Amino acid sequence: MKWICRIFVFVVFIQLSACNTGYEDIPHLVVGIEDGNTLVLKDGLKVHLIGVESNRQSQEYLEHKVLHRKVKLVFDRSNYPEVKKGTEEVWAYVMTETGNHLNAMMLRDGLTSLNDKFLTDSLVAFSDYSTLTANQPVEDNMPYSGPLKERTFKPNLPPMEPKTEFKSFVDLVAYAEQAVFLVLGRNEKGRTVSQGTGFFIEENGLAVSNYHVFEDAVKWMIRTKNGNRYQVTEIIESNKEFDYILFRVGLGENETYPYLPAAEEVPRKGTDIFVLGNPRGLESTITRGIVSAIRDQGEKEAVIQIDAAISPGSSGSPVMNMDGEVVGVATYKARNCESCNFAMSIKLLGF
Repeated sequence: MKWICRIFVFVVFIQLSACNTGYEDIPHLVVGIEDGNTLVLKDGLKVHLIGVESNRQSQEYLEHKVLHRKVKLVFDRSNYPEVKKGTEEVWAYVMTETGNHLNAMMLRDGLTSLNDKFLTDSLVAFSDYSTLTANQPVEDNMPYSGPLKERTFKPNLPPMEPKTEFKSFVDLVAYAEQAVFLVLGRNEKGRTVSQGTGFFIEENGLAVSNYHVFEDAVKWMIRTKNGNRYQVTEIIESNKEFDYILFRVGLGENETYPYLPAAEEVPRKGTDIFVLGNPRGLESTITRGIVSAIRDQGEKEAVIQIDAAISPGSSGSPVMNMDGEVVGVATYKARNCESCNFAMSIKLLGF
């Protein structure tokens, strides 16, 4: 009888503990950025950032800082919302995984002007930010000018040659990641609807990614390893069947970029390879493995099967050999098949 009572007390304790856990007490995954002051959580709740005006700069900052990452919410005590099933939106302060106050950071860095709606708890603290920045629109063809490193131009550079000799694998990765970037696609309303990876294949801004990364958007932007941002200016070629797209990025006058050379031969089974991409928005992540098989898919040797891990966001990543040459473009993974990942051969693009 005693053990039954103990179990009953334990269950009641668990239930009470669960009831005392509030919406502010647990981290929430950000799955979308609706605009420059609105996050969309995994449960569908829209979170408007207290004190923050929306503009293009603040939207890009949110995409960089919290998209596909976990955050915690803190509500204003004078306007405390009741979050329950069916609640569509709230106003809140947002804390990043590292404990930084996102609302204050955006104002401090001059990304946005002050919005005093629901700003009761922190009105005095936030008032110093009100004169920092007017809410001016940023033209699409202008470089990002927020707290990330601004783009710089390299005047009168001679044609680049891709580096093919490295002292170590670490040096190879350090070079290759300069040519790999994050791709963000937006719809007609300016909302981010897709995210993936791409890479430069020529020094003049010619680049490669997956067709499906571009498919649902009407405008695309890339962000390089050093924080530079560029608009996609031209679609050169696309192929839905083989899921690749060749496009051009608008670089500055006389500006060039590190690029990855295409391998001359299809790799053999067992070749060491690595993938450099942005899985789940975790920029410049590397995975390593081998070529598991070479498979035909309507074209001879069209598909390269690999065991190096890829995840959503890795789409469009370069699959490289140990000479730093691109052998394929990471495309998809098979369900219910451990380490069964696939890339389209770079030879399909004519390189």
